Amino acid sequence: MENIVIRQLEQMDKEAFLRYAADWKKETSPFKIEATERYPNFKAEDFEAYQTDLRRQETTPKQTDYSTATHYFAFVEGEIAGEVSCRWQIEKGILLEWGGHIGYGVAPSFRGHGLAQEMVKFVLPEYRKQGISRVMISADEGNWASRKTIEAVGGLLENTVLVEDERVCRYWVELP
Repeated sequence: MENIVIRQLEQMDKEAFLRYAADWKKETSPFKIEATERYPNFKAEDFEAYQTDLRRQETTPKQTDYSTATHYFAFVEGEIAGEVSCRWQIEKGILLEWGGHIGYGVAPSFRGHGLAQEMVKFVLPEYRKQGISRVMISADEGNWASRKTIEAVGGLLENTVLVEDERVCRYWVELP
């Protein structure tokens, strides 16, 4: 996919974000995707608070057992096509067990073009800058598209764990 810009959300992105949130209403995937819960009922008046919360998470976790996080959004021709979250403290909460350092999602209208891989490639150097040399990324066992994405960026399967009756594959990416 060409003409991808990956960056943090800005105030000027409000209308594009509302279209992105609406796109998630089309979601039919059986996999755990946080956006399917958060975005379908998103309202325009929630945008500023949401943007503020994303920035706050960079220095202050939502809860004591959460990691700080940096959130990036992928833009294709001015439209938000996906997002990727960098979680910096893997030892927090469920991250080491099955959540991982990186979480990502691609809006239904933009799938099948390698966008997830581009987003993950974009954030991997950010971990190196933070002094992190191994990054854990997970995917539901049956989510072959996500697993292919992780393997394409160098992810090696360590094991599969059972989480709430679902099997989750844990991959590690060694950073140069």
